[in-house]
Amino acid sequence: MRNDSITSTSRLSSPEQLFQTKKAILLTLGQCLLQYGSPCHRVEDTLRHAAKMLAIEASFSIVPDLVLVSMAKTYHHDDTSKTLTIKSAQSFDTGKLVRVTKTMNNLYKGDLSLEDCLASLHEIIDSPATCGNFAVCFSFAAIGFSASVCMFNGSWLDASLAAGLGLIVAVLFIASMNFPVYGPVFEVSACIIVGIFGRVLHDYVCFSKVAVSSILILLPGYGMTMAVMEISAHQVTTGAIRLIYAVIYAFMLAYGLQIGSSVYMAINPSIQDEGTCGDPISPWFYLLLFPVMSISIGLAYGSSRHQWATQTACAAIGFCVLYFLGKIVTDAQILSTIAAFAMGLYANFALKLTGDPPLAPLCVGITLLVPGSIGVRDAFALLHQNDLSQGLYPIHMLRIALGLSVGLYASAMIVYPTGKLRSLYISL
Repeated sequence: MRNDSITSTSRLSSPEQLFQTKKAILLTLGQCLLQYGSPCHRVEDTLRHAAKMLAIEASFSIVPDLVLVSMAKTYHHDDTSKTLTIKSAQSFDTGKLVRVTKTMNNLYKGDLSLEDCLASLHEIIDSPATCGNFAVCFSFAAIGFSASVCMFNGSWLDASLAAGLGLIVAVLFIASMNFPVYGPVFEVSACIIVGIFGRVLHDYVCFSKVAVSSILILLPGYGMTMAVMEISAHQVTTGAIRLIYAVIYAFMLAYGLQIGSSVYMAINPSIQDEGTCGDPISPWFYLLLFPVMSISIGLAYGSSRHQWATQTACAAIGFCVLYFLGKIVTDAQILSTIAAFAMGLYANFALKLTGDPPLAPLCVGITLLVPGSIGVRDAFALLHQNDLSQGLYPIHMLRIALGLSVGLYASAMIVYPTGKLRSLYISL
């Protein structure tokens, strides 16, 4: 698509008006990408591609929550340049992210004018979140219930308690969004409550299966994977910051679980460390619970109902690889690489059919591989047992995240060996 085709759809006559509209589109796009969960290295690639599409000379520098844009005027021999700042708190709303990419690609194809594109982007920003508070509460509870069964071999009692604790975590999460003063202590306080209830009901449930599944959506595995991929893409600053944050975040979650566990064990020190672990549920129930788990994780990331099918299919591919190939291959790093490669192939081929950016199904699939749960378990063991050998938990997380990033990059290289030159679709 040529720039003259884009310009021809515009109703603006003045070069100054045209430049200001293009600049506004570029800055608004950057805000949307940051706000709706695009990885930082993809933010820079997308903005660079958009600037080329709009015939604007611009360069970009990315740090978490911030984009620096250096932009120059290129008409009437005016070489004036300005550096602008785009700042937005990072969160996840894949439903809106899909709408943003479709809007920009419609502009790219010439189906939208510049003014209509800018209006559409502002409409997306002003619209309510794809998933409201009720959906968040449902997703957290459903994730706890289904993950306890499908991922940690829990019993029905384990799953029921994990669902209840997941609902409590969801309420606290919503409170942290509405009351910023509570935000810094949300993760620790939520894990303390999970740890206390997990110990109080030790006669009926298995502590580790309940605790980890009820905070599954908080685990830093997805963030760790993005960090490794950003470092691999030479976004060293953002990748290093994310990597350090993921390790410390895992330690924060483990610290909360340890405090909650220690509170009750101080009252009743005779309880078993793992509680009462019942018989796992038959794997046949996975057929019913797995779609619930994948859709619930999608809701937590702000997915719309149109994305549920492709997200469930992507997650099922990764889960089947882990479940069946895991009976033969015991190396977790090799398993995660193969699973990520298979999911990446699906997500990139699905782009050709559905038009949704690969990030939408991959965010669910990568979360289900939960490298973060390894870090939380090992950090909890380090805090709870004073076992210094568990101090290697960041290395365990990093190994699996490296495997995931290698698999995802390999799949993208096979499907798009020359890159997605004619679209702005966002992937990991």
